[in-house]
Amino acid sequence: MDSILPSLFGITILLTSALLLGRSGFSSFRVMTESWQQAETNTMERLHSDIAITSATLAGAELDLVVQNEGGTPVIDFSRMDVLVQYSAGGIPYAKYISFTNELPQVDDTWRVVVITNDVIDPRVLNAGESMSVKLLLNPAPDTPDNWVQVTTEHGVSASAVFS
Repeated sequence: MDSILPSLFGITILLTSALLLGRSGFSSFRVMTESWQQAETNTMERLHSDIAITSATLAGAELDLVVQNEGGTPVIDFSRMDVLVQYSAGGIPYAKYISFTNELPQVDDTWRVVVITNDVIDPRVLNAGESMSVKLLLNPAPDTPDNWVQVTTEHGVSASAVFS
C-alpha cells in the first residue's frame, strides 16, 4: 500500500507532462503551418506575372505578334518560353511547337524577338509595361481564317490569340 500511492502520483505527473508537451507541440505546428502559408502567399505575389497578346497579324508564312507584359515580373529568358500554334494549310490541320531562335536568317517553324518597345530599363528583358514584337515563320503557311497561337512565359503564365 505504501508503494501504490507514490506510483499513482508519478504516473499522474507523467501523463500531465505528456499532455502539456503534446498540446504545445500542436500549437507550434499550427504556428509553423500558418507561417509557411503566409510565405507562400508572399512568394506568389512577388511572382505575379501576366502577359497579353495585343496584336496577331499573318502575312503569308510570317506571323507577327505583339506580346505585352502586364504583370510585375520581368520575362528574362526567351529561350524558356513556349510558343504553340494550331492552324490548317491545304486542308491539313497542324499543331506545332515553335522553337526560339536568335539566328538570322530565321528558319521555318521558329520564332524570334524583333524588338522590345520602351526597352529603357534592363535591355533585352521584357519588363512590366513593355511590349515585344515577335516574328514566327510557319511552314506551310496557314490558309484558313481561324488559327490559334499561345505564348507561355518561363513562369507558366500564358496568353493566346486567334489570327487569320
